[in-house]
Amino acid sequence: MNIVAFNSSPRENKTSKTELLLQKFLEGAREAGAATETVYLRQYRIKHCLGCFSCWLQQKGRCVHEDDMTGELLGHLMEADLAVLATPLYHFNMNARMKSFIERTLPLMNPISAHNGKRLGPPWEPKAPKFVALSVCAFPEDYNFQALSMNLRMLYGTDLVAEIYRHSSEFLTAPPLQPRVEEVLNAVARAGSEVVRQGHVSPETMNVVCQDLAPLETLIDMANRFWNEEMQKGEGPAAPAAKDEAVDKYV
Repeated sequence: MNIVAFNSSPRENKTSKTELLLQKFLEGAREAGAATETVYLRQYRIKHCLGCFSCWLQQKGRCVHEDDMTGELLGHLMEADLAVLATPLYHFNMNARMKSFIERTLPLMNPISAHNGKRLGPPWEPKAPKFVALSVCAFPEDYNFQALSMNLRMLYGTDLVAEIYRHSSEFLTAPPLQPRVEEVLNAVARAGSEVVRQGHVSPETMNVVCQDLAPLETLIDMANRFWNEEMQKGEGPAAPAAKDEAVDKYV
């Protein structure tokens, strides 16, 4: 299996929690025998879709834009057996860079619909990859991913074989929480292996991935204390997880 992951986080890899989970997932996939590649969308020029439908009408299968999406990224996508769409949660959905990337995949889609409203499939290529969604958010509850999940399920239907969503992500580097964090990260790696071996992630693995790192009230209180302190100082924020002394109060 050839897996290509598209990471839309603007953060550098050493601070990105999207990258942290993504590489754990890919680690597990490689252990199961897959070849993996990571594409960082922040390094590419992706112009906005114009909605001109030239890719359906005049230049079948090719966008009018001559940028990195047309020249390279669509090729990466169509070479994959499995594409991982990794995005941080911004305003309860994928971030703008991932949205632009997905909108520019329009040349691969078929405008002709069946009676039930379902697209008939990509007309210009012999195959399309399966998809995995991966996202993180600092908020402490899973329901924050509902809009993102609905969006991706509408886009990819049964081709979306797994969704890996991790709340409370800014606490993943908090030293006092590391025993629980290690369980989560190991489960994310196991999810990567399971997708390769069996085509989906088991409910047992997902329960570990999504487990709370601490009681909800504790996480909310820790986050609120952090932001109140930072706003009083008026400085640029460090990650909440770096505030070990705040975590120590509760763990």
